[in-house]
Amino acid sequence: MHTVKWVLIDESAGAKTRDGSQLSPQALARIAEAVNSQLNTEFVAEWGAGASVRVGKDAKDIQPGEWAFAFLPTLPEAPTASAYHDVNNKGVPFALCAVTTCGSLYGPDGVSVDASHEILETAGDEGANLFANDGKGWLHALEMCDAVEVQTYPKTCKDGTVVQVSNWLLRAWFVPGAHGPYDYMTSAKLPGAVSPPGPLLTAPGHGGNYQIVSRAGGSKQVFGMAHQAHIDGTRRKGAIPNWSSRAALRLRKMADMMG
Repeated sequence: MHTVKWVLIDESAGAKTRDGSQLSPQALARIAEAVNSQLNTEFVAEWGAGASVRVGKDAKDIQPGEWAFAFLPTLPEAPTASAYHDVNNKGVPFALCAVTTCGSLYGPDGVSVDASHEILETAGDEGANLFANDGKGWLHALEMCDAVEVQTYPKTCKDGTVVQVSNWLLRAWFVPGAHGPYDYMTSAKLPGAVSPPGPLLTAPGHGGNYQIVSRAGGSKQVFGMAHQAHIDGTRRKGAIPNWSSRAALRLRKMADMMG
């Protein structure tokens, strides 16, 4: 079986999160430890997709077969984005995070949650081009975290540091008519869990949980957007996704597919 390998690269140049924190090799090591634990414990048990995450020394420390996750001060090509994943022109996934858009290093709106979110979503759909059909005329993007994006849970590192990671969806969420639970935090009875009300439905919240959907056939104006692919819910990181973000990529692909 192919083993996915991520390398975290700090190119933040000392940029600070909103609480004044800065990335360091130690901070990235804690984030890598927390996401490794999430991937290779609870996530692999449900989805069978583990991975390894390590910290690189610099931008040149990317080994053959590794996927790079770079942490930058901002994303000039995507000024409204906090983090996103894409594939390069050779079909190799990569991810970027703008440190200055994060509230902290390890908190619920921290760098660690962006890292967890993007890595889990890449594990679920490397090419950002898979969809679930609800049988009622709608296609739902196969995203692991969006529908429960604002929910996080703690992972405790060996040194005692508590690092928040993203909640994520179980297999049942993608199956029309399936019984819950539909997300990990609900299944594990963790504090703060807010379950989606059913398969392929967005969890209720005060802005932040969302999903990308498209009409499976025909055209229909939805939420004032006169095209078939649209966002259901309110994105935490900007209502309109930047053209280079994963969400925008999804919308373009779905619109193109539907013609």
